[in-house]
Amino acid sequence: MTLSPGTYIIHDTDLDWILSYYTGTDRIGTWQSNGAADQKGWYVKRYPESSMYAIQSIASKKYIPTGLDGTNMRGAEEGDAAVFHLEHQFKDFYLIKSIGTDVYLNHPNVKPNSRDSYYPSSFTKDTPKGCFWRFERISDDAGSSLKPKADNSEPVSSLSVPQPVVDALSSQGSSNLRTDEMHFYTDMLFNMPRTPFIWTQRIAALDWARKLGAPNVPTMESYDEYERRLESALRSKNNTSQNE
Repeated sequence: MTLSPGTYIIHDTDLDWILSYYTGTDRIGTWQSNGAADQKGWYVKRYPESSMYAIQSIASKKYIPTGLDGTNMRGAEEGDAAVFHLEHQFKDFYLIKSIGTDVYLNHPNVKPNSRDSYYPSSFTKDTPKGCFWRFERISDDAGSSLKPKADNSEPVSSLSVPQPVVDALSSQGSSNLRTDEMHFYTDMLFNMPRTPFIWTQRIAALDWARKLGAPNVPTMESYDEYERRLESALRSKNNTSQNE
């Protein structure tokens, strides 16, 4: 289930404390609910034509940064904001995964010292139960729109969508469907073996293609339609072979 952009209160799933950006000392962590201005919530924003998110504090207008070590971490401007996948678990529970680093926003619930009334948040490589967050939707307001995310690490001129893939995905009723065409596209992006991709990996591949500036990137709906027609063609071929 994809999370719709909007205003959310984000709770940890252990104590039901609230993820907050404490503007007084630039701390990001979880506090008990107290109705303070710092607990107005977060704008959960989605990048255009993407399933990637950034999370902005309503109180400070700062974003969760790419690095978060549990100490007085300052928020980031949009250009330095962490980019997340929100991985749905069940109901309104999600994992908050930082793209490109394979780390998750965690709430270890270990106070830095006995005088502090909050628990610092951090990123962790593992995915323990403590990584779950509950997103309580408040409104449709997601604040200002995000700018498309650019990546200058690779030249975009060398990347294009193979025409056989575009033709196969866009044409209706085509019988010339090959699984290699889809895997060739993902190989080109990631240099990965030609093994079946799960649904979320395919979303990531399409997002990465758009991020690198590839033209005419197909949608997941196109892939789903492609697979339906491929399965239908394979069933038809198998039935023909059995009847011979």
